[in-house]
Formats: sequence, structure tokens, C-alpha cells
Amino acid sequence: MKTLTIAILILLTGTFATCFAQDSKEFHDYANKEKSLMLKAYAKHDIAGYRKNLNDFLARYNKLNDKEKKNFKWYVDEDYYILADLYALAGDKKNALACLEKSKNYDYNDLVRDHDLDNVRKDPQFVKLLKSLKNPKSKYLLTLQQAPKYNNNEENKLPAFTYQSPDDANLAALKNTYHLDSIAGKGNDISQIINLMEWVHYLIPHDGSKGNPKIKNALSFISECRQNNKTLNCRGLAIILNEVYLAEGFKSRFVTCLPKDTADQDCHVITIVWSASLKKWVWMDPTFMAYVMNENGELLSIEEVRDRLINNKPLILNPDANRNHATSQTKSDYLGYYMAKNLYKLECPVNSQYNYETPEEGKARAYVQLLPGNATPPTETDHNKHGITTYTLYYTNNPKTFWAAPPAGITPAIVTHTQADYEHVLEKFKNCYNNNEADSICNMFSDDWGERKKSMWSEEINNNLMADYGKIISYKYMAMDDGDGDNDVALFKIVCEKSVHVMGISLDKNNKIGTSRPETSSPYIDKLLAKEE
Repeated sequence: MKTLTIAILILLTGTFATCFAQDSKEFHDYANKEKSLMLKAYAKHDIAGYRKNLNDFLARYNKLNDKEKKNFKWYVDEDYYILADLYALAGDKKNALACLEKSKNYDYNDLVRDHDLDNVRKDPQFVKLLKSLKNPKSKYLLTLQQAPKYNNNEENKLPAFTYQSPDDANLAALKNTYHLDSIAGKGNDISQIINLMEWVHYLIPHDGSKGNPKIKNALSFISECRQNNKTLNCRGLAIILNEVYLAEGFKSRFVTCLPKDTADQDCHVITIVWSASLKKWVWMDPTFMAYVMNENGELLSIEEVRDRLINNKPLILNPDANRNHATSQTKSDYLGYYMAKNLYKLECPVNSQYNYETPEEGKARAYVQLLPGNATPPTETDHNKHGITTYTLYYTNNPKTFWAAPPAGITPAIVTHTQADYEHVLEKFKNCYNNNEADSICNMFSDDWGERKKSMWSEEINNNLMADYGKIISYKYMAMDDGDGDNDVALFKIVCEKSVHVMGISLDKNNKIGTSRPETSSPYIDKLLAKEE
């Protein structure tokens, strides 16, 4: 419990504000404050300080109505469990066992795994308590086995999953910088998939109690962690592995594995990759260097592992699965306990591509969540979430949709450019246009245009526009005009010497201009420009 609960609580202090939105916000804020103080007391092994804060909390908790008490009971149970740990560490067996009786927030696996309780482990009362709880199935496995079945007939309209081509400049740079072909080796696809996963595992240590750097892509993660001796949590490692697979031409996604309990903020993120030889997704976990097999030694997918856990079918964990080369993983601990908890709900991005999760202005992201049962919440769209323009979450009960096989050929993911990308290009465009450097502007256009670039922007065209508009004085990003990703057009308010108008540009995957509209208008654009003025 110390490693699974205390560390998580320390990490998540301050995040509980979303757990009980329907309850008294005043008490909720107070509960978070007291929780933080108690965790600090725990870290110092300060029993007196912990008890004072707990008593203050209980005094206010006991004044709540029955509904509120029920919602906040989780706090009380956790508080008594942590106090039991403190007493046990101090050698006070009597009070440690009394607090465990008050808590009841544990199962057999919790008590076996919690080394804070080692001082009371041989006490007859503790042995009796452990015996009364003993069950080969963890509470999480039982919860998973009792989950409603999926609905294979659901027909919710969802966006198609896409996978970025290895031709992408960033993925190519990742491949070349770290010689991924050599790491993958010349074996079959299974051998290459495992080799790449193991490389990522050994590359950067894991620390689930810390966040990841702001720039969330493989090249940046690896560089920053190596230079500054930093770690990554499971999401960071799964993102690296996903981009490594994409760079090597594999279709892959990173998948967030979530518990049933919405108050439990602990989840796990792993990577799935499509095996052409097996014709299915396979489970790859770079955090624990883990993959899962059936009784015949065949690699399994998340869907298959989940089904086998529910139906008590054999599962084999690779024997060298570990965390940071220090802690070995066992099947009962990793699958029967930890992953059983975190396989209730599953979520992954719609577009599997480089740098997808870096928060940037002007960026939009979309995810799909697979839920058991026959009901799904409506699609959620949140604007300006995590520093991005839109964040859309789709839901489905249909695993066939969620685990759809990728297309056979290379299908580049939708190119998502940031506002900064467009501004950088437009700044160069402004300077070249003002200096009548037509050749330089031609070089800013996509290479796909070939010789046509010269006719698109010549010295004559530049002079004609200069006569109509004059030099560009300034520009300001306004919005994105609707498109299908590759054809999105960024709209800028352009202030020239002789006019004020709207210019539109689109960028290709290499941030070169795909199309340009020196002046563009529509009722929608006119309204935007009117707001600016």
C-alpha cells in the first residue's frame, strides 16, 4: 500500500477537486488541505501531527449529512490506513491494528505488499485478519470480472484512427538519430517489436510520482532526460515507444488503461503495436518491459489479456519483466492486481502521430474511450483545455470499433500544425515579400509543387501585390478555417501600407506552404475581421 497508495496520494494532492463536484466545495477544499498536511506528517513519521490533522478533519466530517459522509468516506478510510502504517513503523502494534480495523480500505494483496506493516506482520491479530481476507483474486480482478459485457452491435459514429507515415520529417529524424534500424534488428516483426520496447525501457528510468517535461515527443523527452538526469512516468515512456514504432513503419497507439473508480486517479499507459505476422495488436509495456503471452507462447493484445483475466484463462508474463532493473514483476502482481484494476476502461488518441500531446495554442486533439456496458456518455468537447484549442472525447461500447485493424498501406495521420508553426512561416514570408525576394518565397512552398512554384510567386506577382497592398506592416493570427487536417488554412489579419485584409496559408507535413491566399474573404472571415477592428 505504501508504494501503491501513499505515493499516489502525494502525487495527486490537489487534484481531488474533480472527484466530488456535487458536494460542498467548501468542505472539499478543506479536505484536500487536511489531506496534504497529513501526508506531510506521514513523510516525517510525525504521529502526533498526523493525529491532530485527522481529528480536525473528523470533527468537521461528522457534521456532514449522510450523503456527503458517504461521498467523503474514502478520505476517512485512507486516513486511518495511513495512520496504521505510521503506528506500525513506530512499533505500536495495538494502535496499528486498531486503525486497520477502522479503515477496512484494503484487501489481502494490499496487506501483503505493504512493507510499512512488517512490524505487525507476525502478530496473531494481524495473521487472523490476513487469513480472513485471503482470496486468490484481488478486489480489482473481481471488479473487472463483474463488469458489464461490451456491446458489439453499437454503431456510434467515431472518427477513424490514423497512423503517421515514417516519412514524416520528425519521425525520420528520430529514426536516424538513434539508429532504430540497428536496434530493431533484422529478425521478424515480433523480434523487432520486442527489441524496440526493451530499448525504450532501458533508455530512461521510470518515476510515476512525477510529471513529464512540457514538450512531449520522443526526441525532446530523450534529450531532456539525458541532459538533466530526469525520469518519465508511464505516459512519457509509452509516447516514446509509440513514436519509435511509427518511425520504424509500424502502426501503433499508446493506450491509457483506467480503473472503474473515478475517484482513483492512478492509471497506467502502455503501447499497442500491429503485428503483421500475427494480424493483431500486441501489448508492449515499456515501463515494466512487459509483454503477455498465452499458454502457447503467442503474444497477446490488451483485448485478449482482459478477456483472459475475466474468464480465468492462462496468462504468461515474460520472466524478465521489471521496473527500473530493481523490482521484478510477477503475473499475480502485475496482471492480477495492478492491470486488473486498470483495464476497466481504455482510451487512446484518434491520431497516432509525433508530438501529439504537447500543449500548444491552436492545436486540437481527439480521443476515444472504450467502456463496458450498453450506454455511452455524449461526445465531450472542451475548448482551451491544457493549453490547446479543442479537446474532444468520444465514447464507445464496441470493441470492434476501438480495436479496428489499421489500413494495410501507409496512411499518414492528419497533420496538426500549431499557431507557432504558421506564425514562423508568415514572419519569413513577410520579410521576403517586403524585400521582393520572390525566389526565397518560392523555396518556402511545398516541394510537391515542383516547377509550378515559380509561376505561383514571381517577381512580377510580388510587384503587383506590392502596388495593391504596399509592404506588410504587421500580422495577427485570427483562427483556423475548416479543413480536413492537411488542408486546414490559418487565417491572419494582415496590416499593409495600403490595406487591411485577411490572408490564408496552409502548411504541409514539413511546415512548408501548401497553398496561400494573399487575400481571402467570406461571411465567416468578415465577422472575424470585424471583431478585430
